[in-house]
Amino acid sequence: MNELATPDYSGLSIQNLANTLLSHFEAVPRGPKLKLDLDLNDQVVLILIDGLSYQDLMNTMGGSLQVSKLYKISTVFPTTTSTVLTTLFTGLSPGQHGVLGPNLYLKELGTIVNTLSMSPIIGERDGLYKSGHDLRRLFPIRSTIFEELSNMGIRSRVYAPKGLVGGLSRIAYAGAEIVEYVTPYDAIINAARFLKEYEVGFVHIYVTSVDSTSHKYGPDSEECRVVIRETVDSIIRLARNYMSDFTVLITADHGHDHVKNNVKANDLQGLMKLLDAPPYGDARAVYLRLSKESSIEVSSLLSKYGVSGYFLSRDEAVGKGLFGEISEDVIDRIGNVIFIPNSGSAFIYLYKPENEEVLTLKGQHGGLTERELYVPLIQL
Repeated sequence: MNELATPDYSGLSIQNLANTLLSHFEAVPRGPKLKLDLDLNDQVVLILIDGLSYQDLMNTMGGSLQVSKLYKISTVFPTTTSTVLTTLFTGLSPGQHGVLGPNLYLKELGTIVNTLSMSPIIGERDGLYKSGHDLRRLFPIRSTIFEELSNMGIRSRVYAPKGLVGGLSRIAYAGAEIVEYVTPYDAIINAARFLKEYEVGFVHIYVTSVDSTSHKYGPDSEECRVVIRETVDSIIRLARNYMSDFTVLITADHGHDHVKNNVKANDLQGLMKLLDAPPYGDARAVYLRLSKESSIEVSSLLSKYGVSGYFLSRDEAVGKGLFGEISEDVIDRIGNVIFIPNSGSAFIYLYKPENEEVLTLKGQHGGLTERELYVPLIQL
C-alpha cells in the first residue's frame, strides 16, 4: 500500500472545499473545512474541469499559470466523477453518501446500478427514478449546497453539457437550476449575466473536454496536453474578462492513469465461480464480492492472466480512511475486497458485450496513484 496515495479528508480534499463553501454561505458544514486561505465574496463561481490532474496541469503549463492562488488538494476515493460530484455538492464523504463508484451493487435492489445514469446496469437512463425509487433513500443525502442556498433565498445555477440532466444530477444538483450549454465559453458568458442580477449567488460550470480526450488518447498524449492548455487558458481568460467582480475557483474531480493494458474480466475463466456478483466499481478500483473470505484464489487467477495490483479487504480500506467517515448503511456496497490494478492497467467487466470500445481507452481512473488522486484548486 506504500505506493498508493490516500485522500486527505482532514482539510485538503474536495470534501473540505465543499464544506468551506457551505460555511461561507452560512450553511452548516458536514465536515472539516479547507486548511487553506481562500478569499471568497458573495458571488462564487466554481468551475470543474473533469479529468484534470494537478500533475498534468503543472507538466503542461507550469510557470505560465498566472493566478492568485494555486493549491494541490486530493479528491476522494474512488477517484471517479459520480463519487466526487456527490461529495462536492453535499459536503459528505463517499462513505456517508454511498455513491461509491460508477457501477455499484445495491443489495436493496439486487442488482448493479450505474450511478451516473441512475439505472440498472443494462437499463435505460433514469431507470430507478422512472420505476418509482426514491434516490434519497438509496443514497442518504440530506441536502445539497444548492438546496441549502435555496432555503436561504439565494439563487444558484449549474451549467452543464447537453445530455447530463437527470441521472446523478437528480441528487448531486438537486435545488439548482440546470442550464445546458453549447460550449464552456457561452456558459461563462451566461453565468456572468446571471450572477450580475443578484448580490449573492453561486454558479457551477462543469467542463468535460479534458476527461474525454484523456480517456481516448491517454494523459501522456499530445492531444491531451493541447486540450489541457487550450481549455485552461481560455477558461481563465474568459473568466477574467466576464467575472472579474466574482470569486472564481477552478478545480477537478480526478486525474487519469495512462493505461497500456485493459484487461477484460469476462475472459478470466473461473473468475465468476469465486464471486457472488460480477466485478463492479471502476476500471482501476474494482469491488469484488467473494463467495468465501479469501482473495488468494482470485489473486492467483489474475496473476495467471498477467493482472497484478493491490488487494485490500473492506476492513483495511475503511481503516485507512479511503472513504472518509463511513455509515453502516452503505458499507456493504464496498464488497469483501477492493482490487486496485497497478499503474498502467485497468480491469474491466463488460456488462454489455457490445461495449468493447471501453477496452480501447488509454486513460482510466478510480485508483490511488498521485496522478489520479491529486487535483488543482485555483483561485483567479
